[in-house]
This record gives sequence, structure tokens and C-alpha cells, in this order.
Amino acid sequence: MRNLLEELMLELLKAYSPTGMESNAVRKYADIVGSVGVGEVIIDEVGNAILNYGSGSKWLLLAGHIDTVPGELPVSFDGKIFRGRGAVDAKGPLVAMTVGALEAFKYLKNEEVRVSVAALVGEEGRSPGARALIKKGVKPSAIVIGEPSGCDGVVIGYRGSIKLRVKCYGSGGHSSNPEGGVSAIEEFMKSWLKMKELSKIDRHLSIGINYIYGGEPFSVIPRECEGIVDVRIPIGLNIEEVKAEINNYLSNHCTYEVIDETPPIKVSINLPIVRALIRAIIKNGLKPSPAIKLGTSDMNLLAVLTNNIVSYGPGRPELSHSNNEEISIEELEIGAKIYRDTILELFKHS
Repeated sequence: MRNLLEELMLELLKAYSPTGMESNAVRKYADIVGSVGVGEVIIDEVGNAILNYGSGSKWLLLAGHIDTVPGELPVSFDGKIFRGRGAVDAKGPLVAMTVGALEAFKYLKNEEVRVSVAALVGEEGRSPGARALIKKGVKPSAIVIGEPSGCDGVVIGYRGSIKLRVKCYGSGGHSSNPEGGVSAIEEFMKSWLKMKELSKIDRHLSIGINYIYGGEPFSVIPRECEGIVDVRIPIGLNIEEVKAEINNYLSNHCTYEVIDETPPIKVSINLPIVRALIRAIIKNGLKPSPAIKLGTSDMNLLAVLTNNIVSYGPGRPELSHSNNEEISIEELEIGAKIYRDTILELFKHS
């Protein structure tokens, strides 16, 4: 187990794969996993790499993602700790998930069960990998999402999100007389400060700016300003209600469009796949820790395929997207064993 964990982890870290640039990492994943000689590895039409095993009616989908946020980091492994972009989010979980599944295959009868491990593309963007599975109408019996939760974390929910493109317009004019015109940048900031009041709807709602640009490098009152605003929607809050409120907070000089939206999700802790994961964590000497995450993941989307879904993965989630991403070989080994035992527990009790 350890040799494959080390090889796959190191090679995937070396294959820098920000969203939209995953092809090299996907090929490396397919080559290494395919060389094990168990199951079949395919690369589908959108670039997902998928390991398939078995032909039974009981079908478990393990869905990790192979893309990362931008920002390449030095890759290293000192025999204990892997460092590099994606070590935590989410190549570490993907590697542990894959190796855990390969270990589980040794104990399964391929005519009775079916297991797929998907290295999905684009999760840090608009999730074309997950959306392709939804479009195909696949119907797994259960799904485990591969995201960092810590070795004992059982994630049963994520907040939703709305991504807005806000555009504001000014009058132009000479900047030596700012009172004589309307500044698009100032109108954006006025709208932004008002939009922060959206949090009054629910204390668990949050709002942030991802990107902003506007104005010109001349003595001109800014005529245009545009920004991407990220609204996070707590469980229990209707996403349409939030969208309906947004116009109330915008300046008359501003407009917006929704460029992406993801509904919040929460599942029961008593679902078969959740119980299987909990038993696997206990079996490996840890105390399960149920959690609801502040972010979003492909779990929010793939839940339309089955509500028998949960998220799990080794790695400290607080290191996600940071410049300090690292994960230990010990964490990967524990994670792989828990994925393995989750698979075996699920099929034993189903």
C-alpha cells in the first residue's frame, strides 16, 4: 500500500493541474493506476479519469477531484511529509481513495458489486467533471466525495454559494473635480458595503469579493468597475430568497448577473454510506467527528444522483488553498484504510 501511495501522490503533485489544465495529471493518474492491472481505467469526454471495477447492481461511486486552485508550489517529500499544491485539496484524498479502493477489490466479487473511482476535473471552477456525470444520468447506489475532512471527519453537509458578476458605471469627467461626476468604483464600493448587510438574513450567510477591477490609469473619473462577489448560503436558507434580495442592495448605477450557483446540502447521519464510513473510522481506532463545512464541493451537485452520499478525506482542511499545503504519509495510509473499510462495510451491510 505505502509504495503505491508514495508513487501516486508524488507524481500527481509534480503534475501541476489548476482548473482547466488537468490533462497531464489525468494521464499520469490513468497510467499509474492502470499499471496496477485491477479494473479498467478510462478517460471520458470531459477529461475525467475513472477507475471501474465489477459489474454488479450495487454501485459505489468514489468521487475525488484532480484539479487545484492556481498557484504552483514547490513539490517535496522527505519520507514523512508531502508538500505541494493540492497535497490537501484534494490530491491527497484522491490518492488515498484510489489506493483504498484497490485494496478493497481484493475482498470483493466483481460479479456482485461495482465500484468506480473518479478523478474529476474542474471542481475548483464550475465542476464540468461532476456535471458530466449528472448529464449522463448515472445512478450509483452510494457516493463518497473525496475532500479533506481530517482522518476522523464525517462531512454530512456543505453551504451553498452564489457567484455574482457586479458591474457598475460612472459618468467619466476629469478626476480633478470628482464631485462633478459619478465614479464607477465608488458606486461598486457603496453597493458592496450595502450587500454585506445580506448577512442579516442569516448569521451563517457570508459574502466576499473574489476579484475587482475598474477605472483607467489617467485623470478620468472611473467609467466602469466590475467585480466577482461570492455569497455563501447556509443550510436551510432558500437560495432564491437570497437572489431576490440582492437588487435591494445595489446602487442605481450597478447591475448584476448570476454566473454560478450551488444549493446547500445536508444529509442524514443514518444513511447507509454514512454509517459505513463511521464504522470504518471506528474500526481504525478513531472517533468519528460529524461536520458541516463552510465551503461547497461536488457533493452539493452529485446529491441529485442519490441522497446516499457523504464526504471524507485525509488532510487538514484548514490548509486547503493555502501556500502551506502538506499531508503526511501516515495520514494517507489511515485515509486509504478507512476508504477500504468503508467500501467493505457498505457492501457487507447492503
